[in-house]
Amino acid sequence: MKKFVLTALILPAVLCLSGCGKSKDSSSEKEPKTTEASISGIDETSAADISGIITPDKDSEEYDLGSYRISENGVKLYYEDSEYPAELVSALEKYFTSFETGDYESYKECIFPSYIETMEKYLQENYQYGLDKSFQTQCDNLKTNMGGSFEITRIKVEKPVEVESEEAGAEEFLDNLDGFFGQAYKESVKNDCDALRYMTFSVMAKDAEDTESLLVSGFYILFAEKDGKYYTFG
Repeated sequence: MKKFVLTALILPAVLCLSGCGKSKDSSSEKEPKTTEASISGIDETSAADISGIITPDKDSEEYDLGSYRISENGVKLYYEDSEYPAELVSALEKYFTSFETGDYESYKECIFPSYIETMEKYLQENYQYGLDKSFQTQCDNLKTNMGGSFEITRIKVEKPVEVESEEAGAEEFLDNLDGFFGQAYKESVKNDCDALRYMTFSVMAKDAEDTESLLVSGFYILFAEKDGKYYTFG
């Protein structure tokens, strides 16, 4: 079964996006040590404050993870700039950082506006609480999985698998939302955005003891682009 970020985050029982938990088999469970690295030129066309590509030295424990960029917050970002704009990856980083810091206002800035209104109404009608409580529960569950407070260290974005195309994945994602809300929400989203981006992502974080492990692995997520900004659902 595909792991959609929306079902992991918004179900009242909170199945928890980090339900996959820490990866006990991950070779990156301990924070890799960086030795030497080569850095290419900074992308000056990007609105996001992201470094140029950094390629770890072959002797580094990070070498097998591949080349990356570093955000202004120090998070290592793994993505192909030919596939994904820096602004999209930065939006994903901001989304997860909001859970790290418990910043509800920052979280709402990452969410598609009509989704906030629709989900708030759904939660109030069915569970007598709002999106703010759902967000806090998500934060608490992620902390539980990490054994306490945590800090996002790496985010990897990849092309989706198990779907014919990105477009087909976006359709399936929105169909799931229609089924969840019990109403035709998909068409309103498609009519209210400029583009849809569907992708797979993984997130690593370190706990209070500086041990790095997988927080989320292999989830699907949808972003809607509107007026040059990217918003997600969940």
